[in-house]
Amino acid sequence: MVESVHRAATAPANEGKPLVVRNHLSMVAFNNITRLAFGKRFMNANGEIDEQGREFKTIVNNGIKIGASLSVAEFIWYLRWLCPLNEELYKTHNERRDRLTMKIIEEHAKALKESGAKQHFVDALFTLKEQYDLSEDTVIGLLWM
Repeated sequence: MVESVHRAATAPANEGKPLVVRNHLSMVAFNNITRLAFGKRFMNANGEIDEQGREFKTIVNNGIKIGASLSVAEFIWYLRWLCPLNEELYKTHNERRDRLTMKIIEEHAKALKESGAKQHFVDALFTLKEQYDLSEDTVIGLLWM
């Protein structure tokens, strides 16, 4: 982050312009969250996001939009007829989220077999899955909470 702030502050194109720290803090928060949860960084020091990182950000943003569009009536069973859900939207969002999560879990499973090191939240969930016979849906749900 320090390097990216320095580059942005000293860039000739930005001379005389205010520095937007929000973008840099967003990058740090994104890297910290993904590193803790998934054990990997999706963004490099230059602020470039790899393919999985873009997919992750899109899924999170879509989840926020979908969650914000819910009304109170959807949580009360006898009022659901007032505002029917767009179930296709939820289905495609959940499938996309599950595909990304399974890809990351498979990467961790492969790395776990090769090195045996358990260092991240996904690795801990993978161990608990075997220990307590958890389903893949449970592991995915715990990872996205």
